[in-house]
Amino acid sequence: MQMQIFRRVGLGLMALGLTLSAFAILSCGSSDDGSNDETERNAALSGANERNAAGAVPAATANSPGSGTAVLTVSGDQTQIEYVLTYSGLTGVQQAHIHVGTANDAGPIILFLCTNIGTGTNVATGGGPLPTPPPCPSGSGSVAGTLTAANLSPKPATVVVTGVTPAVNTFADAVTQVVNGNTYTNVHTQTNPGGEIRGQDL
Repeated sequence: MQMQIFRRVGLGLMALGLTLSAFAILSCGSSDDGSNDETERNAALSGANERNAAGAVPAATANSPGSGTAVLTVSGDQTQIEYVLTYSGLTGVQQAHIHVGTANDAGPIILFLCTNIGTGTNVATGGGPLPTPPPCPSGSGSVAGTLTAANLSPKPATVVVTGVTPAVNTFADAVTQVVNGNTYTNVHTQTNPGGEIRGQDL
């Protein structure tokens, strides 16, 4: 009789242990706060997407042979943006950035993707130098990296042809603009220093 009781108790404890293990596995595979939910934005870059300060397509880029793509992946906690920029058909690429602005604006730079000529007058939060971005492939190729608050070049609200771009003072501001589709990726060349191919991050 005692052996049967001990056996039943033992089997009950084993069943309880298996149930708790299953709950633990399920809990590890999900997150109630959505911290694992990434947001992806994609851009198709072309010369026809370029805009000058008047909101028009520059004649010099309208028929550019260049093309490219950009993939931006915002982490679930929104503390970093992973990017992959790929382009071809260009010569003398100087730098590439994420700018804030609509598809018809020539907005300010907020994040560097790559550069072969330094970062110019763009500075980090607090006025210090930006971390050195990776080099750009000179004509065709890909560049990838991860952007964080250290890479941000803050910009005030800027008057553009469609109105005023939002101020980007923090990395959270930059992420908001990326997620909302209010940024574009722009590749600049020696021939077209204002940008030769660009695309809205949607």
